[in-house]
Amino acid sequence: MQHIPDVLAIERELFPAPWSEGMFLQEVEETWLSRSFVGTVDGRVVAYVVAWLMRDELHILNLAVAVAQQRRGYARRLLVHMIDVARERGCRLLTLEVRVSNMPARILYLSMGFAPAGVRRRYYHDNNEDALVMTLRIEGDAKGSA
Repeated sequence: MQHIPDVLAIERELFPAPWSEGMFLQEVEETWLSRSFVGTVDGRVVAYVVAWLMRDELHILNLAVAVAQQRRGYARRLLVHMIDVARERGCRLLTLEVRVSNMPARILYLSMGFAPAGVRRRYYHDNNEDALVMTLRIEGDAKGSA
């Protein structure tokens, strides 16, 4: 919970319809379902991820990197960590939604083995933009590879 103010600052910097403090608090407190991690540099939060673990699936709800820290590998490192978490928990599938216009994120996800799986029409309420659903199937055990 100590990182929520920093996470909120990044959230507000990046998103036209940012999550509220209450939404982040709920995710941090609901540890039976939710997993949240931050990336820090010199004690400052520069990136974060929030995901749900549901049986054999890990669903990434929110992944963000502060504008000044983008393109330095922080999102990739958080994704690698989430893949490791998924493997440790016996998950076989990772899913996420990404704005169809967010090409840098889409390229990152593709480079990590995620594949398009469908479209959620008018998913984003701020501008009714479609979301591309992407999935990553995990093979093997906790020591295997994606």
